[in-house]
Amino acid sequence: MKNGQIKILLFPIIALTISCSTHKGLIKKEKTDFGTIKYYVQTDSNHFDYIDRKKDKRILIRVDNSIYYSIYYDYIAKHTKQDKALGYWLFYGEVPKETHEPKSYKKLSELDSLVLSRSDEILDSLKWTNFKRWNGATAFQIEVVYYHGFPKNEKFKPY
Repeated sequence: MKNGQIKILLFPIIALTISCSTHKGLIKKEKTDFGTIKYYVQTDSNHFDYIDRKKDKRILIRVDNSIYYSIYYDYIAKHTKQDKALGYWLFYGEVPKETHEPKSYKKLSELDSLVLSRSDEILDSLKWTNFKRWNGATAFQIEVVYYHGFPKNEKFKPY
């Protein structure tokens, strides 16, 4: 009888422990005119299957489940629910007026500036000095990530 009760009590405790053992921790949450912005630190390399394994941690910023910013040590990316097939990478320097390359640029919005300035504060508080900063950035360089449209059964998530 005691053995059965212990198993019954242990099962929910183990299930709760496993479900709460994600490698993404909420750092900051704030409400703005643009929506609720949540800042996370993610340190699980299993989430980075498609990129270099050296990038085992990142700052992840989520704006109302419709915009994601990912900050790594060598670049900053943005992904929007509205344009799922496109990827935005932070561009530094002057935006070319005319170019022969099929690249597009989008100037930083007020939301981008707000989110990225707060991310610098978070990087400073974490003492992650080797991560990419947004200072000097003028726009996002836009590239097509999914050439045949966003996969139908794929869940919208950050890069």
